[in-house]
Amino acid sequence: MKILFLQKRLLFPANSGGKIRTLNVLRHLARWHEVTYLCNIQSGDDKYADEMRDLGVRLETIPWAEAPRGSFRFYGELTRNLFSPHPFNVDKDFDPRLRRRASELLAAEPFDLLICDFVQMARNAIGLDAPAKLLFTHNVEAQIFRRHARNGSGWLRRRFMSYQWRKMRRFEGEAGKGFDGVVAVSNRDQQSFESDYGWQHAHVIDTAVNVEYFQPQAESEKPGHVLFIGSLDWTPNEEGVEHFVRNVWPEVRKRHPQAVFQVVGRNPPASVTRLGEVPGVEVVGTVPDVRPYVAQAAVVVVPLFVGGGTRLKIFEAMAMNKAVVSTSLGAEGLDVIDGEHIRISDADSDFAQAVSELLSDSPKRARLAENACRLVQESFSAETVARQFDQICRETVAAAARSGSDVTSVGEQPDGMA
Repeated sequence: MKILFLQKRLLFPANSGGKIRTLNVLRHLARWHEVTYLCNIQSGDDKYADEMRDLGVRLETIPWAEAPRGSFRFYGELTRNLFSPHPFNVDKDFDPRLRRRASELLAAEPFDLLICDFVQMARNAIGLDAPAKLLFTHNVEAQIFRRHARNGSGWLRRRFMSYQWRKMRRFEGEAGKGFDGVVAVSNRDQQSFESDYGWQHAHVIDTAVNVEYFQPQAESEKPGHVLFIGSLDWTPNEEGVEHFVRNVWPEVRKRHPQAVFQVVGRNPPASVTRLGEVPGVEVVGTVPDVRPYVAQAAVVVVPLFVGGGTRLKIFEAMAMNKAVVSTSLGAEGLDVIDGEHIRISDADSDFAQAVSELLSDSPKRARLAENACRLVQESFSAETVARQFDQICRETVAAAARSGSDVTSVGEQPDGMA
């Protein structure tokens, strides 16, 4: 097949769950098909272009500059969004030049399929004249806003998130109708799409791990080391780490006074950086390779109370033979069993107890980690999941050909998407 793959950014550096998930699929898709990857590119990211081409894709880029979080421009965009019918992240990811280039490519070349990566990018794709269109979703985005609206700190923040939730619920529900197929990353997400939006064209892939890259390194483990790893400029991770340090870590340190909690992930905000002042907490921040930090950890924690989709970092840690403690929401959508592959705890006291027990009991920790590692290696390799994605691509193209692709036609967009 000849595929036009539409994304906002290059996939390198692969420092977020969304980039990694897409990369795990695309590196195989590009071996099996002719893929043109069209995205925006920021100043300074040109150095990653060769890594993209090394995947086997033909790369097309449109220059773009994102407003830094917390800057005057960023807050100006937030303010203007109050008067927009679209959610903030949808407005931020829309670029008329990107859409125009996609339209030109589709008109000039015989593409079989357009893949739009993330629903936030949908305005760039809906209405384009492609034989078949597939939307790759990584979360039920409206659910994330709704959880922020319910659980966020501060009245003003909850009001803003509630406003974003209502806009995203409308946008997301309409956006999916502009595609011949939708890829969800968990059965739970698929069920939400069906029940909330009435979508009957959503398919499911498993969460993938590059098991050749994430390998066990038992000799590197350090006693008492606890690790959180994830993008720290993503609000659910930021809030989860803060909650863990305030409400769980003190109890762990009582039982293990020499324990160390490392926080690893890109772009930590000031609120996270300040946590490094807490005894036993080390805020590492952005690193070129997460594997040495995972290898050192005795326990990996996922203390999330807001989010969606599935947590790739859990399976990556498991692939490296690590014991993981997570909240129910942190492990949402993953085919794991509490007590066999992972420890799941939602109450702060229970979470602290689970971490402390695993730090104290090395045989129990080893059994949990070995079960988890075996599960991931046998069932969730990147190529296995990429073949699931490939099958969905083929089915979508075939179904669109049979139906004449009766989704939104050229120049038409659902109300409020123009």
